[in-house]
Amino acid sequence: MHFLEPEEEDYLFCPALDWDDLYTEETFGDRLRLFYSQFNSSTRALLDDALFREVAQHSLVTGLEILCPNQIVHKRLIQKHQKISNEIRWIWPETVSQFEIGIYSPDWDGQTFQLR
Repeated sequence: MHFLEPEEEDYLFCPALDWDDLYTEETFGDRLRLFYSQFNSSTRALLDDALFREVAQHSLVTGLEILCPNQIVHKRLIQKHQKISNEIRWIWPETVSQFEIGIYSPDWDGQTFQLR
């Protein structure tokens, strides 16, 4: 046998993996990437500057806050609230019941939209 040829015992065989057990649940970041990818480029540009926050009660996500950096972004996202609510209903179907679009400032100014 040539020294570069491995012997059969040199191979380690791994058992088959059950991929369903490895991927337990989606994270907030996974869902947020999916949410972001559903919009056109102009809306994505507005969302790029925004911050997102989950509102949870008893370890269940019940709301989503979109924090805008200024009034211009806030006003334009308010105009697109119907598209945003449709995407939230699709991505968080059973848990999120409302979302809020507000301006990130010490005197929180936001508008709440009910999804149900």
